[in-house]
Amino acid sequence: MGRLMKKCNRWRRPRAGRASTPVTTRAGATTDDDDIVLGVYVNASASQARAAPVNAKTGAFERAGAATRLGEATPSGVAAAVRELVESLEWEGRLGISLPGLVTRVDGDSSGRETMARVDIEAATRTATGCETSASSGAEAFGAAELRYGAGAGLSASEKSDLVMFCMVGRRFSASLYDDGTIVKNFAPVVEAWRDDAETTNEDAFADVVSACLIELEDKYMPNVIILSGEDGDDAGALVKRLSCKTKVVAGTLGVVAGVKGAAALAREQIRTRDIEIYVRDVIGTTTGVSPQFVTEEQLRDVFDKFDTSENGVLELSELVDATAALNVDVDDGRRLLDSLDYDGNGVVSFEEWARWWRAAVSSERVTKVVSKDEWSRVLRWERNRLVCLEVGFTFCRPCKAFAKKYEKIADDFPGVKFVFMNGNENGSTTRLARDELGVKTTPSFFLFRSGERVHFHSGGNEERLRAAINRHATDEEWPAALGARPAITSDDSYANM
Repeated sequence: MGRLMKKCNRWRRPRAGRASTPVTTRAGATTDDDDIVLGVYVNASASQARAAPVNAKTGAFERAGAATRLGEATPSGVAAAVRELVESLEWEGRLGISLPGLVTRVDGDSSGRETMARVDIEAATRTATGCETSASSGAEAFGAAELRYGAGAGLSASEKSDLVMFCMVGRRFSASLYDDGTIVKNFAPVVEAWRDDAETTNEDAFADVVSACLIELEDKYMPNVIILSGEDGDDAGALVKRLSCKTKVVAGTLGVVAGVKGAAALAREQIRTRDIEIYVRDVIGTTTGVSPQFVTEEQLRDVFDKFDTSENGVLELSELVDATAALNVDVDDGRRLLDSLDYDGNGVVSFEEWARWWRAAVSSERVTKVVSKDEWSRVLRWERNRLVCLEVGFTFCRPCKAFAKKYEKIADDFPGVKFVFMNGNENGSTTRLARDELGVKTTPSFFLFRSGERVHFHSGGNEERLRAAINRHATDEEWPAALGARPAITSDDSYANM
């Protein structure tokens, strides 16, 4: 993919006017608040998680970190451990998690070890902590850290501007590929009995095994440089001297802290890219005049064609850069946005990839669960043209649990209304929203919003009361034909004492 990307114009323009709040770091320097990210590293044996706030721009630790045991190598187990770290460090910002050998890989993982999907880890952690989260593999995180803050510092500008491969050796062999500092591939080459060879051979024989892996990779990807490191922080310098591959190989310098620093660095980039995607989705919804969940494929095609100024049926980097610049998005981030949309890795985005991204990015669930104030604000912004129904509950609220199926049934009956659920005690963000802004005192509580303004509120799990409230505030277009004629509108006073 990197070679193909060279064929596209690399545009560089001034950053668009995106304001950030400057903060002062421990060293006294001024930086943006979104540069400070909590990096979390789960060790290779999945027994411990350690975390520390990192300045993702410089790689410096902002303050002392913390560590905790990992109960189980599952999304919920990871989320529980991260929540403990977040509470210990009193953290409320963004966080990145690196998990060697535990994250589902893009290309062939021959280890046979059970892995977890990134989206499951991220969703579980967001729910547990209320923090925007990005998960990466160990090879991705270690590679990003070494390239930015470690061994990469000794490479020339020309070496770093093209393809650089990072390889991690230890319990398993894994690798990641970077083009001009941006990760473009994450994979594990097929190496039979890797661990058996690694444990039973001497140093020279082990170097032969590693060399065979690197030769396989250099023939396939032709990187400028290979950075080599061990997942447990072992010194790779002695191993590098025994290798026989043609490509320049340098040893990593950061050791195990690369997992924490790299997790933070990648989270800063990946969450920023998600923000761009959200913004682009929002603009498309505004452009088409409908909520993003209801944008048709024809409307998506129309937006795509407007971006495709060359009219060749695909979006090239320069076209995506122009489009995102017109939307007031940083031009440099157009490259990462293209990488996130380019499923087949050929350096351009087809309409099929564009539509696939849209379907994956926009939730079609009948009841949307939000776990932060930002997510709730996003729903109100997206759904400004239709009625929004919000139920606020608590995790320990039995009436809330008893009403869950009824709420889903009401949502099924009213497809023209947006239904949302939030636990008020999910995390600090939802607690403040429920208590201070919505004024929730008992649960379940129900709210109706139109154009961002609250038009109804009541508490108590009374199905008929909620249906009557929706009847009062829904438009004729939002009333489903399947329910027949609309019943007479009744006052909420008749339900007040029920």
